[in-house]
Amino acid sequence: MVETTTPTAYFTQTVPQQYAAALAATPELAKQTPMTAVVEVTGEEGGTFSLRSAGEQLEVQEGNQIEKPDLRVVLPYADWQVLAASNASDTFVDFVQRGKVQVVQGLKGTVNLELTRDDGSLWHSTMVFGDLAEPTLTMMMTKEDYDAMLRGELNGQMAFLTGKLKFEGSLPLLMQIGALAS
Repeated sequence: MVETTTPTAYFTQTVPQQYAAALAATPELAKQTPMTAVVEVTGEEGGTFSLRSAGEQLEVQEGNQIEKPDLRVVLPYADWQVLAASNASDTFVDFVQRGKVQVVQGLKGTVNLELTRDDGSLWHSTMVFGDLAEPTLTMMMTKEDYDAMLRGELNGQMAFLTGKLKFEGSLPLLMQIGALAS
């Protein structure tokens, strides 16, 4: 992996490496429908990046180059730094890697994540699916529980019933988002 020092290095070098590694490990992932995303890292040192997958290719461009992306992600620079330093897959790559492209493309609305880290600080991210602001949903849980849910170790319904997942907003969107974790 390339040492990530800036969002530009991350999106133009690290994310394509993650994408290539995911496809090398599971070549059939290249058969998924192409997906598009625009990622905005907010703040003085941030930037905006457009990603387009097509089979084995991942095209990354600086700026907002996609009019109606399947996914739009907005996160503060400080939270991007935590993600980049964690060696976890980028959100776009994660969805491709887990075979969730069609699920992403079927979602419509805005999901705000508020994840509590071990140190008590909050990690924020906003995902807009289908380039539609409504309906909206805010999900609140610990980062640890969220990661367990994405790995399939924690069922979303069980997380809700046990109080590990709290939400405000659209219940139907919350139920649809559950397909990303299964």
